[in-house]
Amino acid sequence: MADKNYWLRSGTYTLLQRLFTVLFGFGSFAILVRYLSKDDFGIYALFISVSSLIEVARIGLIQNALIKFLSSAKDEDYKEIISSSFFLNILVTVILVAVLVIAAPFLGTLWNSEKIVPLFYLYTITTVILIFFHQFNYLQQANLDFRGFFFSNFARHGSFFLMVIAEVYFIKPDADLNRLVIYLSVGAVLGTLTSFGFGKKYLRMAGYISREWVKRLFQYGKYVFGTNISTMLFTSIDQFMLGTMLPTSSVAVFNTANRVNNLIDVPVSSVAAIVFPQSAKRASEEGHDTAARLYEKSVGVLVAILLPALFFMFLLADWVIIIIAGSAYLESAPILRVILITAFFQPFVRQFGTIMDSVGRPKTNFYLIMIISLLNVASNYIFIKAFGTIGAALGTLVTMALFTVIAQILLKKYLQVRLISVFAQIPETYMEVFRIGAQAMAKIKKR
Repeated sequence: MADKNYWLRSGTYTLLQRLFTVLFGFGSFAILVRYLSKDDFGIYALFISVSSLIEVARIGLIQNALIKFLSSAKDEDYKEIISSSFFLNILVTVILVAVLVIAAPFLGTLWNSEKIVPLFYLYTITTVILIFFHQFNYLQQANLDFRGFFFSNFARHGSFFLMVIAEVYFIKPDADLNRLVIYLSVGAVLGTLTSFGFGKKYLRMAGYISREWVKRLFQYGKYVFGTNISTMLFTSIDQFMLGTMLPTSSVAVFNTANRVNNLIDVPVSSVAAIVFPQSAKRASEEGHDTAARLYEKSVGVLVAILLPALFFMFLLADWVIIIIAGSAYLESAPILRVILITAFFQPFVRQFGTIMDSVGRPKTNFYLIMIISLLNVASNYIFIKAFGTIGAALGTLVTMALFTVIAQILLKKYLQVRLISVFAQIPETYMEVFRIGAQAMAKIKKR
């Protein structure tokens, strides 16, 4: 019963967090894409890709290691783990800020945009604030508490959305890129205060930094850190290469189609966030067979959820683009169709990384992502050269399909995952939905 309550409670908060984050992001996008020029929106899309790379890289080093060790830590280790994790969080942030400041002029030259350089400098403020935002959220996740995780993200992203509305409709008829980055900092402050309010009860720190725990956290987190960087490069390389090889307006066109992928990512990311702490705990207590069954079930359910949505959006791609961005971006529709095909492989790839990390094989995940990311660079270069903007989507589709095949081979080798069991979950999921629907209709008729 307790296990069932965990999945229901954590699933609800995590799904709501992902959903509202995407909705607020979509709302901001829908406003900005109509008020910024294509060139300016392309610059903003490149900035968001780089800032997301920094944030996800830091999360990789800190989050999974802290959750894994803290979720099963004894009282005497608990304080040392938190103190050591804070130290690593601060250290990696200082390094990332330094790299961003040094790289900003180079990126401005690479993408032929002077406007993007001050955006990176301003974002360093947000990066520092997010040290505390993420740390308190990780503490809650390690203790299987997802309430603050939801409310802090709601405060952070919801406030930014409101500030975008104010910027465009009340302050200035066209949004200013520099002020948008300042609004990101304000949202980070509000989110951090909320996260602290919920997470402070779990904060018990040692008065010193344990070298042993710093080393253990780093040794575990370094592969997830590298994996996250490689994953973000894998998912962003198409936009980075478009910005390098074509005008920034092409990035705006591609990003518009890719925004739909953010909606698809809601259930995928939610399940990954829920599965990891539970999988890490059960794998250590019950063995790897449990992790394999979790993979099969979670991927099967995700595919069942995604298939109808992917099918209808594929058929109505033109209308989807008109609704989210306006007729000025109709050229994004063919790109969207390719991205929707690619999205089918997301559950297999995302859950592969989650399960590999939870069973103590982050190195395997890291090396595979590194290889696939390099292949994605080559694939994108070839297809962009040949087909222009849509080539970025085609190049990523090819590498994502290859990634899925290799991931299944490794899962079969290490965990005896059965692909047929994954697909068996699809009709079972539909039957369960039908059963629940039939019961609900029966109750309504009785009234």
